[in-house]
Amino acid sequence: MESVKTMDLHIIDEIPNGLLEVSPADLHQVLPGPTLLRIPGEKDPPFFICTLLHGDEPTGFLAVQQLLKHYRMQDKPLPRTTWLFLGNIAAARVNVRHLPDQPDFNRMWKGGPLPEHRLVEQLLAILKSNKPFAGIDIHNTSGKNPHYACVNKLDGPFINLGKLFSPMIVYFTRPEEVISRALAEFCTAITVESGLARDPFGVNHVLDFLEQCLALDSIPTNANNPTEPRVYHSIARIEVPDNCRIGFGEACRETDFNFIEDLESMNFVEQAENTLVGWRRNPDLKLAVVDEQGQDVSEGFISYPNEEIRLIRSVVPSMFTTFAPNVLDDCLGYLMQRYALK
Repeated sequence: MESVKTMDLHIIDEIPNGLLEVSPADLHQVLPGPTLLRIPGEKDPPFFICTLLHGDEPTGFLAVQQLLKHYRMQDKPLPRTTWLFLGNIAAARVNVRHLPDQPDFNRMWKGGPLPEHRLVEQLLAILKSNKPFAGIDIHNTSGKNPHYACVNKLDGPFINLGKLFSPMIVYFTRPEEVISRALAEFCTAITVESGLARDPFGVNHVLDFLEQCLALDSIPTNANNPTEPRVYHSIARIEVPDNCRIGFGEACRETDFNFIEDLESMNFVEQAENTLVGWRRNPDLKLAVVDEQGQDVSEGFISYPNEEIRLIRSVVPSMFTTFAPNVLDDCLGYLMQRYALK
């Protein structure tokens, strides 16, 4: 196995022995760290796939394993040269989003001082110079959500690529540090959210989507057609204060904030003004609702009547989760509104 080490980025020009059989937890036995695999195919330029930026989101890796196994069993090359970036292998070993001493691997693509920032700068430079056909970042959700695609630009190719995965598309500009935003500067790039981790349906859905992508000769540019998708604009995210205590269900009292027990059922369902989200037990703390410009717009979205947390306006939540570690590490979820394509 020939490899070139560029600081912490490993570049391998073949499928390593054991890659197609190994579990995400044992991937560290096959790869030394964050790795770019460059797999030749029948067409160029390369199709770029990114997965395992979060170590507890294995669906993308499991789908790619099946994809590569299929073509190996048939002794056929991939329809298109494929570059696969496998990100946080150390976190995948213990099935966590990221290790305590690591940055979030999907919040570091805008630059910074850490070794991980230098790694992604090198990767982006390689990708930019090779002009990928398209870029796909594959994720799972920590809460129950329908499968959907995310775009950072509303151009036709972005919408049409996202529509191949799901009729539901979320347009967002923040967080700015995600890989899809970086890729969108030089190629058509989307993120796909494939439901809860290890759901067999998610693996099969992603596999089918990747097969469709590899079969494309081009991506249509016209976003307006009879099968126009349902597009949402992510306008804000809800963050909890640092080091606060959170719980779920009204009965829980030893907390600063409690959220309703079935919080995840609100995802992608329009919630009316005055909808109950939870309860504030500590009157000295407030949730932060942060808009796309990074401004705190909490007063326009939530109020605290009688210790309750209620919505001030109608919104469509996404990514609401009852997995407390992710709430504390990232956010409670996002607030969206419907967006009409022009």
